[in-house]
Amino acid sequence: MSRFGTLVTPLLRAYCAPRAWRFARALDDVATTQRRTLARILRAVVSTGYASSLSLRADETPDTFRTKAPIIDYAAIEPWIAAQRSGQIAALAAGRIRCYEPTSGSSGEIKRIPYNDALLGAFRSTFAIWTHDLLRHVLRLRSGRTFLSVSPPLVGETGLQDDREYLGGVLQSLLGRFLVTPPRLRDPAAFRDALACALVAAHDLEIVSVWNPSYLLILLEHFEVHRERLLPTLPAERRALLSADRLSWQEVWPSLQLVSCWTAEAAAAPARQLARCLPQALLQGKGLLATEAPITVPLIEAGGALPLIDEVFLELEDGQGGLHLLAEAEDGAEYALLVTQAGGLLRYRLGDRLRVCGRHRDTPLLEFIGRADAVSDLVGEKIGEAFVARILAENARADAFCTVLPRLPEVGRPRYCLLTDDPNPELARRLEEGLSQAFRYREARLLAQLDAVEVRVRPDMRRCVHDALIASGRKAGDIKDRALIPSLEIARQVHLRSDRRLLV
Repeated sequence: MSRFGTLVTPLLRAYCAPRAWRFARALDDVATTQRRTLARILRAVVSTGYASSLSLRADETPDTFRTKAPIIDYAAIEPWIAAQRSGQIAALAAGRIRCYEPTSGSSGEIKRIPYNDALLGAFRSTFAIWTHDLLRHVLRLRSGRTFLSVSPPLVGETGLQDDREYLGGVLQSLLGRFLVTPPRLRDPAAFRDALACALVAAHDLEIVSVWNPSYLLILLEHFEVHRERLLPTLPAERRALLSADRLSWQEVWPSLQLVSCWTAEAAAAPARQLARCLPQALLQGKGLLATEAPITVPLIEAGGALPLIDEVFLELEDGQGGLHLLAEAEDGAEYALLVTQAGGLLRYRLGDRLRVCGRHRDTPLLEFIGRADAVSDLVGEKIGEAFVARILAENARADAFCTVLPRLPEVGRPRYCLLTDDPNPELARRLEEGLSQAFRYREARLLAQLDAVEVRVRPDMRRCVHDALIASGRKAGDIKDRALIPSLEIARQVHLRSDRRLLV
C-alpha cells in the first residue's frame, strides 16, 4: 500500500466529511435549506452596487426577493462587471475578486464571471461532497495518481488555468504531489505532446476527471498517431508496452478506477466510446458545474445528481414561463434554470435545461438535458440544437462526431454545414430531409433563402474542430461537442480556420 492509500486517503476523508455531512442533512428539507441559502447570499451581496440598485435588504423573504430582483442575462450585468473590473469596488460581487473566469465553451461569446472567495468556496464544497461520496462507495485508492483537466494557458486571460485551482490550499497540499502535471506550455501542439506523454507515463493512474470525454479521446488518438515520435521521450520501462502493435488502454492503466466526465446530450456518444476504451474504470457522469456556479453534484448513493441546495438558490422555469422553487419541482418535468449565487449573480438565466428524475430524501434529482438558448436563426428558420441532435442520432453512425454550424458565405446564400467523421454518403440528404421537417426551414428552402446543407468529412474532424475552437480562444478542456453551434461569430471562426488550415 502506497503512502496515499495509508495516509492521504484517511486525511482526505476526514477533511471532506464535515462538508458532506452538512449537505446530507440539508437534503432532508429542501424548502428550509433554500430559504437559509438565499438569506446567506443576500447578507453577502446586499452592500454591492447592483443589489443596492434593486433596494434589496438582507432579510428579504424568497417572495419579496423574487419581486424586487428581475430575471437577468449576462448583457444585463455586463456593465456592473465592467465597472468592478475598472476599479469600482463591489459593483457586483462582494469581497476580494480572485479572477474573472471566462466561459469558454463552444456555444456563445466569451463572458467573464467574477470569482470571489464565496463563489470559489461553493465550488470547493462541491468537490469535497463528491470526493467523500466516492471514497465511501467506490474508490479504494493505492497510488492516488489523478489527472484533472488541464488546458494550455490562454494568452491575456486572468481566469483559473485548470481544475487544480478549484481545490483550494488544503486539498492542493494533500493531492498536489499525486496529480499528473505536464509542463505549462503555451503552444497547443507542444502542450498536447507533453500532456499525452505525461498521461501514458503514469502507469499507476487511478482517477481521470475531465469535462468533455472528447478531450481525453483526442489525447489518446494524438498519442497513437504520433507514437513513433513520442516514444523516445518516455521512460524506458514504459516503451515496450506502449510500442505494441495493438495498444490497449486497459493495459496502459490497469489501476484506473474512475473516469469522471460529461455523459449527457452531445457528450453521450464520446462518453460511450471512452467507456469502451477504459472498461476497467467506472464512468461517472459529472454534475452540472457551470462557469457561473456549481449547480448539481453526482452522488453514488442517490443514483443521480443533486442540486447544491446549501450553496446556490435555484428557480425553475417551465415551458409556459411559470416559475417554481425547487420544493415545487414535479417529477418528470423539464425546466430552464435560474441561479442566485454568492458572486453577485441574482436570478441569472443560466441557459441550461434540466429534467426532474426522481428524488433523494426531500430533494429532486436533476438531469441536464441541453441548452435552452441553442437556437440558430439565419433567415427566420429557428433551428434548435435538440432538434438537430435528434436528426443526427437517427441518421449518423452511433459514435460519430457531428456538429452543424450556420454558414454565411461572402458570395451566395446562407446554409448550414455539417462537420463530421462519418463518411456515409447519404448523410447530407438525410440531414436535409430532417431539417425540412421544420416548417420554417422548409419554407426558407422553398423561397431560396437558404441553400442545401453542406457536409464536410474527414476522419479526425473532432480534433480539427477542437483545434479551431482552441485557436479562437477557448480552453481545450472546456470545449463541448455540440450538435449545433448557433453562434455566428464562433461558426465564422471555425469555418475560417477550417477553410485555411484544417480541411485542406
